[in-house]
Amino acid sequence: MKKLYILGVSLMAIGALSAQTYESKDFEDMSLTSGGWTTQVAVDTTDWYVKDFSGDKFAIMSNYNGTNNIASESWMISPSLNLSSATAPMISFETIMRYNGDAIKLMVSSDYDGTSAPSSATWTDLTSMATLDVDASAWGSWTPSGEVDLTTYIGSSVYLAFVYTGSATDGSTWEVDNILIAEAGSGPVGGTAVEKTITEIQSNVSSADISYYKDSVVTTTGIVTAIYVFNGQRKGYYIQDGLGAWTGIYVYNPSSTCVRGDSVTVTGTVDEYQEVTQISNVTNTVIGSSLNDVAPTLIATYPSSYEEYESVLVRVINANCTATTDNFGNFQADDGSGYVKVSDALFAYTPSLGTAYNITGIMQYYLYFKLAPRDANDVSVYTSVKENNAVLTNVYPNPTVNGNVTIEVKENTSLVVLDLLGNVVVSNPLTSGLNSIDVSSLAAGNYILKVGSSVQQLMVK
Repeated sequence: MKKLYILGVSLMAIGALSAQTYESKDFEDMSLTSGGWTTQVAVDTTDWYVKDFSGDKFAIMSNYNGTNNIASESWMISPSLNLSSATAPMISFETIMRYNGDAIKLMVSSDYDGTSAPSSATWTDLTSMATLDVDASAWGSWTPSGEVDLTTYIGSSVYLAFVYTGSATDGSTWEVDNILIAEAGSGPVGGTAVEKTITEIQSNVSSADISYYKDSVVTTTGIVTAIYVFNGQRKGYYIQDGLGAWTGIYVYNPSSTCVRGDSVTVTGTVDEYQEVTQISNVTNTVIGSSLNDVAPTLIATYPSSYEEYESVLVRVINANCTATTDNFGNFQADDGSGYVKVSDALFAYTPSLGTAYNITGIMQYYLYFKLAPRDANDVSVYTSVKENNAVLTNVYPNPTVNGNVTIEVKENTSLVVLDLLGNVVVSNPLTSGLNSIDVSSLAAGNYILKVGSSVQQLMVK
């Protein structure tokens, strides 16, 4: 889904912009030249074009032809912008770059005629006033430019341009999106943050599983459950504010210094990157207490919905390894409900085919959901109830198919059965010996069975 600038900004295709907005370009119409934008190729024939990646549409430029880099220079130029009535004009935009090469330039001209070669006019370089993506090693999240001041040009009509250059030996790939020329403070970047819980951000979603807070600047708090490192470089971290569905979120912030167990209050923009809700463009981070613990949420390996556990610390138990590690570093684990892929994104574990495991990890998404254990402590060989619990002796049949389950205990205690959202669905006292429990009112699925301090999975078929 694309970003919508509210605050009186209409879509460019409509052609009616508010008094505070002089131009916007989000490439939603898949056109590079709609609204009077143009391109000028000064060197070679390589030009800007529009790309759609997972529903995100943006302008892109590269001088790589699939075999070699080609010396090139291409300009993406705005229509004429009348700033005669402006009071505090600015331009903001977002960038992503990859591979080594020259940075794009942001240029402005008050004497360009709109059609001739750019070399026919005088251009001023504004690039130093903008923040650009600088991570050439990976495709990261969109980097906001901040508001680049255009007050010098009040009273003039100007053209703005994004200039790409590449050589025969190198060249970056640059992506540009969400261009806004408006009065200062009109864009979503740098707006007033609203306080939202992680659950509020994650659970309020459209039919496409996109957060309704997308593009909003928010402040939220959670406990760090994992640090994400890719190719030896820190990229971000996961935080969680409770137990159960919708309680986890990923924070993209390569410069962060927090560690697992820190309580973090973070301000940034809600984003959807490769179909994952995250907080990016972080403007403030406050680390509170440390050494906090987050309990994992017990789920089935194939729950009715993975989406609600995106970025949540979860745990599966008695999950049999049904396929060993593949070429992508994933193995399969199945507790009887269906298998989940177990990823090596945070920690690589080598399983044994046919062995049952208890696995704790972050529920990640890339192309499909996968469970990512964080370290060796997150994976253990499953130990049966008889071996592991002093009070609880046996639970059978499990899975249950006739609506009854027998629970054997060594002393008087209590039983609680919870659904995977943490709701209590059965509660009974237990007496020493055999207890027959009616669970016929429960829908088929996986439940959490707690007897005293003992916890295990109960399957109803």
